[in-house]
Amino acid sequence: MARIKKVPGNLFPLPTGAYIVGKGYVYVNTSSKYISASERKSDGKGYTTHTGECIGVLEKPEDKKCRMFYANDKYRSNHQLEELPDPPDIADSIAVGLLAVVREFSESSGLAEDLTTAFGSTDAALVLDLAAYMVSRESAVMQHFPAWAREHAHFSGDIRSDSYIGTFLKEHLTIPKIKMFRRLWLSRNIGTGYVYLCYDSTNVNSQAEGVAIVQRGHAKDDPTLGQVNTDYVIRQEDGLPLTYLHSPGSVTDIVQAGEMIRFIDDTKKLTQIDVTLCLICDRGYISVANLKKMDQAGISYLMMLRSDLRLFQDLADSYIDTIRSYKNVIVTADDDERYGITVPRQMYEDGPLCYAHLYWSASYYSKKRKAAMAAIECKRAELEQFIQSQGTGTDPKELENRFPAYFRLKTAPGKPRVVIQKKRGRGEGTKEVEKPTVLITGYEDDEAAINREIMKAGIIVMLSRDEMTAQEAEIRYHKRDCVEKAFEALKSHLGMDKISVTTEEAIHGKGLVWFTASIMHALLFNLTDKLRATDRKSYTTESMVDQLEAIKADRELPGHTYKRRYKLTRKQNSILGCFGLSETDIDEQCKQLSQ
Repeated sequence: MARIKKVPGNLFPLPTGAYIVGKGYVYVNTSSKYISASERKSDGKGYTTHTGECIGVLEKPEDKKCRMFYANDKYRSNHQLEELPDPPDIADSIAVGLLAVVREFSESSGLAEDLTTAFGSTDAALVLDLAAYMVSRESAVMQHFPAWAREHAHFSGDIRSDSYIGTFLKEHLTIPKIKMFRRLWLSRNIGTGYVYLCYDSTNVNSQAEGVAIVQRGHAKDDPTLGQVNTDYVIRQEDGLPLTYLHSPGSVTDIVQAGEMIRFIDDTKKLTQIDVTLCLICDRGYISVANLKKMDQAGISYLMMLRSDLRLFQDLADSYIDTIRSYKNVIVTADDDERYGITVPRQMYEDGPLCYAHLYWSASYYSKKRKAAMAAIECKRAELEQFIQSQGTGTDPKELENRFPAYFRLKTAPGKPRVVIQKKRGRGEGTKEVEKPTVLITGYEDDEAAINREIMKAGIIVMLSRDEMTAQEAEIRYHKRDCVEKAFEALKSHLGMDKISVTTEEAIHGKGLVWFTASIMHALLFNLTDKLRATDRKSYTTESMVDQLEAIKADRELPGHTYKRRYKLTRKQNSILGCFGLSETDIDEQCKQLSQ
C-alpha cells in the first residue's frame, strides 16, 4: 500500500457505509454478489458476499468515535480530488494597515534609526515587529507571535518561531546595546529650553526563581511573587516615553531614583544638549542625597513631600491655622476646595534655596480625617495603659516626647530615681544623684490642639527647586498623570502585567520590547489627537488599531501578487491622513509585499 499523506489538506469525513479494519484502515464496499441456497452445498442457505477496497486510514485510530480519515491516492483519483498544496508561509489575506502606519512614524520619529544603530537592521526589524504585535494583540505572550506574523505584514523577512524569539530576547538584546539605544532615544527627544519630565515606577510580577533581578519587595499586585521594578521617564508635553530602567524588586524608589538621575545627567553631558530639565515625581523619591544629585546635575524638581518627614510636620504646624484664608484660594482641575501658600526653605546645609508649596485640600481631608482621628484614639489608649502601669514615677522629658501636646496631663511628684553618675573634676569614681519623677494622675483633652491635628490631615506639601506660586505648582504637578497613563497602557493594553521569561537577560530584552511598544502606543495616540477632538470615543488607540487591522490585502493568482479587495472606509482614511498616508501608500506597500 502506498504511503498515505497525513496532512491537513488530505483529511476528509468518513463516507457513508465505510468500515474499519485492523489498526484503523478505512474500507468501503465496491461490489456485492448473492450466492443462492442451491449454489451453496454445505448448509443449503443463501448469503451475500462483499468486495471491499481500502481508501485510507483513520485520523485517530485509537478513537472509536473518530469520523475523519486520511485518503489514499486511489480514493483521491476515483473521486477526482486534487492534491492540495502546502499552506504558504504568509496567509493569502493579510492585514497591511498597521504596518504602513508603524513604518511611517518609526521612520519619521527616528525610532527605527536608533534601534538600527544599537542592534543592527535585522534585529531592529524584529524588535519593531514584536512591539507592533504587542500593540495589535494587547498581549506579550510570544508563542502566538508566529501566527500573528503569518497574517500581518511586518518588517522582518522571515516568520520567527517562539523558540527563536526566546533566544533573541536573551542573546541579541544585550544590556550594552539596550543602554546605547536608551541614550540615543533620550538625547533625540529630550528637547531644548525648559522641559518637564514625569518620573514614576511600577513593579511587574514574575514567577522566575533564582534570577537576581526578581526579588520580593513592596508588591502592588501579588505580594507572594517576586517582582521587577520598572521606572519610566515620560515627556510631560505629549506623554512620550524617553527612557526606562529595570531594577530588583527589593530596591527602594529612593535608591533607584539616584540611578535614573545619574543616567539622565550622563546623557546630557555626553550629548551637550542645551536643555534645563525639571523632574516631576511623587513622595517616594525624595531624599537629601537625591536632591543633592539633582542640584549637582542642574536638574530642577517638583515633588510631593512625605508626611513622615520633619520638614512636613514643621510646615504643617506653622501654617495650619493661617493657610485656610480667602486670599490663599487656588483653582484646581477637579473643583476641589483648596488653599495654597509658598514659603522658601533650605533642604540641606549649604544647599540652594528651594520652595515649599503648602495646600489644604477638602477632598484630601475627607479621605484622611478618619485615619487622623484613629491615630489620636490610639495614642489615648496608649496613655491610659501607661497610667495604669506607670509605677513610682517617670522622667518628665520622657512624657513630653511620648505623648502629644493635645493631651493636658495632670501630674504629681513621684518617687525620686537614683542615678549613678561619674564624678567631675580630678579623681575617679561615681556618685549617686536623685532625679525627680512625676506621676500622671489624670488628663483632659485639649480640644483646640486635637482639632488642629485633625485639620492637618488635609495638608499636602510639594517641594520645587524653581520659584513658582502654589497655583503654578498645582497645575504643573496635576499634569503628572501622563506617566500613570503610560503604565496603565503597558499593563492593560501591552501585556506588562507579568513577566513570563525566566532569565535576567530575557527580562531586559523583553523590557526593551515593552518600551518600544509604549513608544508606538504613545505616537499612535499623539499623532491622532485632532481626530479625538471631534470624536473621543471612536478614536481610542485600541479602536484605531482595529480599524488599521481591517485594511487587508488578498493574494491574487497567477503571480501571487497582493491587492486590496475593498476601498477604505471614512475612518480608515481619516486615521491614515493623520500620518500623511493615503490609499496610494497602502497599494504601494502591497506591491512591496508581492516582490
